Amino acid sequence: MTRLTQSCRRFTLAAGALSFTLTLPAGALRAQGPGLFDAFAARKQSTSDPVFAGLSFGGYAGILGLRVGGALNFNGGNAADAGNANNYGQYYRCDRFTGCRGYRGPQASYDSGLGIGVGGWNVDMDLLIAPLRSLPIAKSLLLGFSPYAFVGIGGMGINPTNAADTTRATWSYGVGVHHDLLGWLGVNGEARNRRSWGSDSAIAIGSSRAWEYRVGLSISFGGSSGAEAAPRHRGHIMPAALPTVDRFETAESAARTTARILDLAESYVGTPYLSGGTNPSIGFDAAGFVQYVFAREHVLLPRTSHAIAELGEEVSTRIGSLRPGDLLFFGNDGFSIDHIAIYAGHERIIHATASGDGVRYDVLGEGPRGEWFSDHLVTARRIVAEGRERPRVRRDESRGEGELDTPDRAPRAHRGE
Repeated sequence: MTRLTQSCRRFTLAAGALSFTLTLPAGALRAQGPGLFDAFAARKQSTSDPVFAGLSFGGYAGILGLRVGGALNFNGGNAADAGNANNYGQYYRCDRFTGCRGYRGPQASYDSGLGIGVGGWNVDMDLLIAPLRSLPIAKSLLLGFSPYAFVGIGGMGINPTNAADTTRATWSYGVGVHHDLLGWLGVNGEARNRRSWGSDSAIAIGSSRAWEYRVGLSISFGGSSGAEAAPRHRGHIMPAALPTVDRFETAESAARTTARILDLAESYVGTPYLSGGTNPSIGFDAAGFVQYVFAREHVLLPRTSHAIAELGEEVSTRIGSLRPGDLLFFGNDGFSIDHIAIYAGHERIIHATASGDGVRYDVLGEGPRGEWFSDHLVTARRIVAEGRERPRVRRDESRGEGELDTPDRAPRAHRGE
């Protein structure tokens, strides 16, 4: 009965700690910027350590982020799951006087007596730094991989039934890497060195067994500025649902706005093309994609590429004159504007293209598609720049009611390009 009571108490403590860390930040972290929800599996270096499964929530403001989460180890609640108590195995014990040494002792059992074994738990709150989050060009050069580092505090416990409970407060540090798969879906892997606040731990915190390795899937949510998503709209006037206060751009604010626009645009790579589409849940056309991305930074643009081309300042279409964030305008006939793309640097453009089946990158002058876009480039405009006020949305008088851009007629993109 005593063992059952202890098992219940351990299970309640672990489940309560995990629930608290997962429910607390849902609202608070959403306001910080792009959020991440992770589901992961983790294990230490030694194969004798239990495997943990966990969840975490995180949010970023620029390159800095905050993440909280936790994990549990479950088994079948049977001593046979972790080995019989009469079996002996190799272990390590460390202290401040003698260092780490091996010894043979009884194999620990994780039998909870409840039919469900809780072999251990951990909870962490981490401060993250991801230096490439605001540099989509650098991420593209690394094929979409974004490294990060973190330091955190938390707690952990290993709960064998035939040994003392090892619950303790910990601090940790480590590195990881994230890779976007579909914009909103990504994968990540990381290594964490977890250390006890004390030095008399029964677990070899200071040995190589302190390294914990983790792999997981992540789902992005929220927006970079905390603004509500632009509403679905198929007309030629964008509804003024977002704040429309003009803002004078300084060099610093213009650079930050451009970086966030490019980062957000990249997150929608793979979104399908839809004529008249202005929302990622249904798809984008070329002008709808640009309008939506810029609106998330409160830069409100007209509904068609022809009307957008009348805003901002004209810049030379020579590659050396273009800056990331500039808008490039194309015409199927080489003269009349009916397609728009965002310049991402290094001769790359990101756009919603009918011939490419959705939002994607293309390289000007590279291959049949790149050569087509280079040959059909009409003009370029700089919307976000130092010394400029952000434009307000205005009526597009150049086209009739409901008349939108025609799809581009570039050579079709092959699968995998």
